Amino acid sequence: MLKQNKPLLSIQNSMGTLFSKLPLSPNAWTILSLLVALVAGLVIAFQNNLVAGLALFALAGALDMVDGAVARASGQVSNFGGFIDGITDRFVEAIFLFSFMFYQLPTIFIDSKIWLALVIFLGTSMPSFIRAYADHKGVLKREKALALGGICERSERIVLLVIGLLAGIFYSMDIFIYTLILIIFLSLLTIVQRMIQIKNNMQFEK
Repeated sequence: MLKQNKPLLSIQNSMGTLFSKLPLSPNAWTILSLLVALVAGLVIAFQNNLVAGLALFALAGALDMVDGAVARASGQVSNFGGFIDGITDRFVEAIFLFSFMFYQLPTIFIDSKIWLALVIFLGTSMPSFIRAYADHKGVLKREKALALGGICERSERIVLLVIGLLAGIFYSMDIFIYTLILIIFLSLLTIVQRMIQIKNNMQFEK
């Protein structure tokens, strides 16, 4: 398991102490982040305002940090809360990508909607599914399933998406499409890496 970044953890703990004073449960903060993401998606899809949409998605990401921090500060950490948080994370990422299906993007090789769909399937869905299914089928012990890594996990994928979009806003949206293509390639590598890790761990356990 990756070690927590100490400065980031310290910031999150401070946030948790501050926001836990408000009459909102950790799950309420999680739902709030999802609602803000929905507004952000609508802003991109129907107002074509990438700057405002990206700012709102950044706010949704900040609120997503608050829920866990509040749960720790208020002693309300639970498996169900972590489950809801993980589901919400995937919804927020999917909303972000779906919103661009309503935005006029350049065609690079094929329609941009296909690149977006492939990122959602190969990036957002498949790596997490492989981990969960390995645990569900019992081919790996839960601890080893959770430890499955790869070159392009959620944090790397989000960073690439944000950098690609910023470059697209200030230079050319072609860069954003090429970023999607890069994420698809790296996600495929991640899928292969996890499959190999599962196979190797199964052999080791035998």
